[in-house]
Amino acid sequence: MEVTFGYLSYVLEEEWKQEKKKLNEELNDLKKKLEDYKEDEEKVENQEMIRIREEEVRRDEAIEKWKNLYFVIKNELDELIQRTNQGERLYWRTEEVELLEELHMELKAKEEVIAYLKEKIASMENQEVKREREIDILRQSLKIMSYNKKVSSLSKVFYKN
Repeated sequence: MEVTFGYLSYVLEEEWKQEKKKLNEELNDLKKKLEDYKEDEEKVENQEMIRIREEEVRRDEAIEKWKNLYFVIKNELDELIQRTNQGERLYWRTEEVELLEELHMELKAKEEVIAYLKEKIASMENQEVKREREIDILRQSLKIMSYNKKVSSLSKVFYKN
């Protein structure tokens, strides 16, 4: 009877070791997958940040260009007002008027583009926050799953004895 119990104990111990080895391999596979996922996510985030920075640089350049244009137009108008106030005759040609109107229309269009780009950047930042939140949830779920597997495998071992 004692030999059978010893053999049974040995068999149970071997099964437990095999189960432990299998679970460790599964845990290592999951860790590797998580690392790969993190690396991929970091690459995506880095690319997204680079793209956002490039868009910001382009937007800033466009803003600077339109500011300069605004100041040039403002200076010309101030100069015209001074000449008018000094009593000089002012001759407006229709081409100049049309050019000014066209420039004003372009300015308005560029301001609308800038507003659109600002909205797009805000939307992308919101998406980035959501993505980070999802990654956090996945990490927590993985921790819970690995903990539950450890607990269930340990409880099986205790209930068998």
